Amino acid sequence: MIRRRPRREHEDRGAALLLAVGFVVMIGAIAGGLAGLATSGVNNRTTLELVRNREYAADGAIENAISQVRLLTCASLSGFITDASMNSISIRVDWVNACGVVQSSDGTIVSQRNVIFAACLNTGSPCSDTAIPAVPVIIRAQVNLQQDLAGGVTNTYVQSWSVNR
Repeated sequence: MIRRRPRREHEDRGAALLLAVGFVVMIGAIAGGLAGLATSGVNNRTTLELVRNREYAADGAIENAISQVRLLTCASLSGFITDASMNSISIRVDWVNACGVVQSSDGTIVSQRNVIFAACLNTGSPCSDTAIPAVPVIIRAQVNLQQDLAGGVTNTYVQSWSVNR
């Protein structure tokens, strides 16, 4: 009689199923990560849009204030301008004249007129990071208004422009 040898079970039986399940889990994890990334991007968009609109409104309000303050003299020491038409955001611009006299390189005495601007949301209070209630400054700028002998502004130079986020 011929003895049959018992059949050996294959040790790799079911390996394809484990590979398929592992592949599906890996693809699911990648898709979940990408979905989370896309969702956070969409949620952050509205916040970034609000900040951007505020900065653009403050920028435009300071540009408008510069054109208005150019017409004034050093006798006007300070003031504020409100403009509610910028991106539907009400902005207040406070400004202070910093007038002085300097000696140029050739020895001539020249009138120096610097104006410091601060733009913030218009809450009815002056722009200030330290006052109570604090109205944070969005943009701060220092502008030099070069004047002729009659006191008219001939050139405008932006000396500094900083955006606070």
